[in-house]
Amino acid sequence: MTTAPSVRGWCPGLHTPMQAADGWLVRVRPPLGRLSGQQAHAIARAARTHGNALIELTSRGNLQLRGLTPDSARAFARDMHEADLASADAATEARRSLLLSPLAGIDPHAAPDASDVIRTLDAALADATTLCGLPAKFAVAVECGGYVPTGTLRGDIVLRASGESWLVVCGARAWPCTGTAGVEMVVALAHALAALDAPARPLHDPAQADTAFAALGVLDATRPAPQGRHEPPPLAGILPGHAMGAVLPPGPIHADMLDDVALWCAHNGNGHMRIAPWRALVMEHCATPPPQPGLITDPADPRLRVWACIGARGCACAPRDVIADALSLAPDLPPHLRLHVSGCPKGCAHPAPADLTLVARTDGYSLCPHGRADETPVDSGLSLAQIQRIMRGWPRTLQDATQPNGRTRPA
Repeated sequence: MTTAPSVRGWCPGLHTPMQAADGWLVRVRPPLGRLSGQQAHAIARAARTHGNALIELTSRGNLQLRGLTPDSARAFARDMHEADLASADAATEARRSLLLSPLAGIDPHAAPDASDVIRTLDAALADATTLCGLPAKFAVAVECGGYVPTGTLRGDIVLRASGESWLVVCGARAWPCTGTAGVEMVVALAHALAALDAPARPLHDPAQADTAFAALGVLDATRPAPQGRHEPPPLAGILPGHAMGAVLPPGPIHADMLDDVALWCAHNGNGHMRIAPWRALVMEHCATPPPQPGLITDPADPRLRVWACIGARGCACAPRDVIADALSLAPDLPPHLRLHVSGCPKGCAHPAPADLTLVARTDGYSLCPHGRADETPVDSGLSLAQIQRIMRGWPRTLQDATQPNGRTRPA
């Protein structure tokens, strides 16, 4: 049963709405990351009925809806349960926090048993009624390799394809296994982590993973986890497995666009789409891109390397319309450079470091090169024109920032 909405210090969920400047936020986690056309239409209809019709795609592959009220948030959750998009039980819904490789089961170069492993893991987590006490943002990821390489998803526990077998990666350790054994280990590790005196996320405290492996008696059977992270490849345009990808630019879309894309899938594909991390929609068995204006289908589009939060359009913490500013800066973004424009130091849209991070202030932007939004800036009070000149002169202007005066401001 949905609890009364309250202000949260973490990401909202379906049963745990969070208040924002433009109303309450809720998130829908599509089962196994997949939507039928009917389900997409149900979400669009509910967004118009219960909220302000604005929908965002999150970095975890969820749909976030805006502008709800305490009463409409409860009604929205009921509608999602009736559409087979969520559990009616808040605890069950929270346990099924899965980050999934978006081409699992269709990429011919990915692990062939990925779909079976994902379904088994989802069911196991749903049935783990004794699992509780994990941090709110705790997530399990499944990486199946192929076009989307392993090392792109950040989970507290990662079930990762490795050749013809699998690895359970947690903290700095990895446990080799089969897919079936990996599912069992993921659930056992989650229980062991939840049983610790002060459970934390292994992403932030790898020592907790060692303690959990030791509690299960398998620490000696683990090995160092594979090092290094990979940037996700573009999910725009033609993808392996007869799929078509479209990425949303920073900012929300109107519910009507989701309706339009669902209709396109019905007439040009098999009627199903996948909601992928990185603001992407993957349309199954589709050979041509949807014609909706605003969707990014060119893998070279610089907006694929830009992140921005809702900004002043929906957050009281942000003094500027960072979406508009981010889009105006995108054409000047040098190749391969990643830009994060944040409305405040929390950095909700991109918690990881970016090549160029800008944080909005009332007097302009603070600049954090190769950093996160919560780090000490090298300069502040920058206008968009000054930032454009910095980007056009990159990396020389970044080197200027390291000079003793600590200023990046072009003359």
